[in-house]
Amino acid sequence: MKKLRIVPVFMLAGMLLGLGCPPPKGGGRPGGGGAAGIDPDACGDISTSKVGRKLYSFLVASAELDRASVELESSVKKACQRMARELGISDAGDTRTVCSAAARELEANLEVSVKTEKQLVTRYTPAECTTEVDFAAGIVAECEATVAADVEVTCEGSCGGTCTGACDGTCATTGPGGECAGVCEGTCRGRCSADCQGYVDVDASAECKASAEIRASVNTTCTEPKVEVVEEDVTIIDATKFDRAMKAIAAGMPALLRAAAKAELVMKGIGNWATTLGGLVKASGDLVAQIGDKGLCVGVQLAASLAAAAQIQARVSVSIEVSAEISASAGAQAQ
Repeated sequence: MKKLRIVPVFMLAGMLLGLGCPPPKGGGRPGGGGAAGIDPDACGDISTSKVGRKLYSFLVASAELDRASVELESSVKKACQRMARELGISDAGDTRTVCSAAARELEANLEVSVKTEKQLVTRYTPAECTTEVDFAAGIVAECEATVAADVEVTCEGSCGGTCTGACDGTCATTGPGGECAGVCEGTCRGRCSADCQGYVDVDASAECKASAEIRASVNTTCTEPKVEVVEEDVTIIDATKFDRAMKAIAAGMPALLRAAAKAELVMKGIGNWATTLGGLVKASGDLVAQIGDKGLCVGVQLAASLAAAAQIQARVSVSIEVSAEISASAGAQAQ
């Protein structure tokens, strides 16, 4: 077999322009709309071969991940800005700047406004994030050209239906070998027959696995936590500052906690996505040969995904970190 030359990433853009392939742009039907302008449809229909079908699925996931990371960070920043305005401080700056300022001011207001005889506790019900098992299975089925019912999907969390496999908790029905074969009161680490409150893991090829797990995570829906401040034998010594702190907590913390819960699921899938992306970029020369005249264009889309990877991870990371910072300032405890 003839050994194919790998095309370096930095050369792809120039080769693209030279061959008249369409440049990356946002707004592709299944994805797009993110900061990086990843467009799975920019190169036309590439799903006519096994390789092309997997690459298309992966690019759709990359575009959705890019867009979702922008939306996550935006929701976090807006929540912090609402808190900052309630606290009477500037809401200007990037996400980390405005959220850190809100966290410091919130902590300062609580410290000077309350004489602690016992304690002041911020309690919240954690967000419940539901991921559709059938959605993940359907993505793998389309990517692998197989039947959704044959796709192995496991739930790393609470299963809404029958859990088949390991159950970290109490299982209603035990099957052969002692594994769970019924409703799992706890964490299901096996196949789940219904929606999963947690992370969905699929058994598939690298591109299809990354695509399904990323898309399932970014399409996860999370409930907004209920947040309340419980005063347990405390004396309010500065009602104005205390009132500001209470309004700030109400204005921003529910949205922050919800965004952080979703961001943690998305972050779990980013590692595998990034590893798969790196392998695809390194093998771009092989891809050019296998896809034909659309190969270079696809290579540019992969290069755009690679260029966006660091920013995607940074957006998701900051969404988790600033939520934790503000929760600590408020003395938040899950209940």
